[in-house]
Amino acid sequence: MAEVIVSSFNVRGLNEPCKKSQILSLLQKDKVSIAFFQETHFRSGKIPNLPPKNFLQWYHSTHGSASRGVSIAIHKQLPFVVSASSSDPEGRYLFVKGTIADTQITLANVYAPNRGQVQWLIQTPLHLSSFKEGIVILGGDFNVSLDPSLDSSSGKSAITHIRLRRLKLALRKLGVFDTWRTLNPAGKDYTFFSHAKSSYHRLDHFFLSSKHAQLLLQAKIGNITLSDHSPIFLHFSLTTLPKREWNWRLNDTLILDQTNSQKLASSLTEFFQRNNAGHTPPSPPIVWETHKAVIRGELIALGSHIKKQRSHAIATLLTQIESLELVHKQSQALSCAAELSDARTKLKNSLNVTSAKLLLRSRFKSYAHGDKGNKLMAALVKKQYSDSFISAIKDAKGTHLKSTSDIAKAFSTFYTELYNLPLPSDQSLNTLTDATEKFHP
Repeated sequence: MAEVIVSSFNVRGLNEPCKKSQILSLLQKDKVSIAFFQETHFRSGKIPNLPPKNFLQWYHSTHGSASRGVSIAIHKQLPFVVSASSSDPEGRYLFVKGTIADTQITLANVYAPNRGQVQWLIQTPLHLSSFKEGIVILGGDFNVSLDPSLDSSSGKSAITHIRLRRLKLALRKLGVFDTWRTLNPAGKDYTFFSHAKSSYHRLDHFFLSSKHAQLLLQAKIGNITLSDHSPIFLHFSLTTLPKREWNWRLNDTLILDQTNSQKLASSLTEFFQRNNAGHTPPSPPIVWETHKAVIRGELIALGSHIKKQRSHAIATLLTQIESLELVHKQSQALSCAAELSDARTKLKNSLNVTSAKLLLRSRFKSYAHGDKGNKLMAALVKKQYSDSFISAIKDAKGTHLKSTSDIAKAFSTFYTELYNLPLPSDQSLNTLTDATEKFHP
């Protein structure tokens, strides 16, 4: 069983490159495979060149002005093949359906308006019901607390209970359920803080199709860090997914540091002194190829150490933010709010280190490739792994095979029978000899 993590985040603008890099870095840290974004603020026909190295598939629903907008991003390691999509011209919802390793799935990202949200949310499932196929994941910023007594710190809501009941009935007819509330029946946690009302609310939700409830593994709420909303996460399982494969690449920022350069130079000097000593030193080609493996190991160890230090610092800040948020949700004290704001600023500064690294790599890539013709080939190679993944086949009897072991066995049987030719008899050999002698007497 493979775990797939889906995230929903009201980002309050995704046009700024630095902010986009910070958000995607956090998603990468949380191992998110599918990301829902609300309030991207992309204009129609003016969507920036988004695809970074990790999220290659992007789908958008935009508006004419720099407001609203929803997007769905798919990680490059997830073999998602889109079959259809539907979007709102007002930039309020986006439906995308396709397959993940032969499993039908529908992704529905919504951003409800601040006013009239109940009526809008009742109409949206009607559009989704005729579009959906397979597993349905409905998520986004609903701008409504479905249960004010639990989903609001004040215990109140401007929306009447009758309207909330009608909304819950529409979602029940769609055949979906609130994942976080199902796992936390009496829990209280929130995704948005209203400074005007000094109260917390759970406005962001994930719904999963009821008939696929057994796939649900976990649903959780993150911390309010880079936006006025906190991200939410949905973990579900799939049976057939390719294993992730990672390729090592030199982190050129390591050799820019003077201390690191001295360590690497010392390691290289020591390596060549050891391997060139003695009466019968190895041949130069062997020494040269061996030193590549040694210096690569040194670079991996050095990069891993620095990454662990940075990850520990970010994890410490996230833990601090989580504890401060917990206190602030209960007390709304001004001193706690000031500490919370300071911790969020420190987190942004820590994430900016990764953003600067990505910017440097982007500049180098533009300089190195320029007008060369290998950029397209590199993009095709990146897609080769997910495109070549075989999720299911049919054997000679027409049986549908999905298991990896069954597929391997079917291929083995096929080629065994294909090349298992009968040995020639003595009569056929004599006939072949006579025919050959006619041409070569």
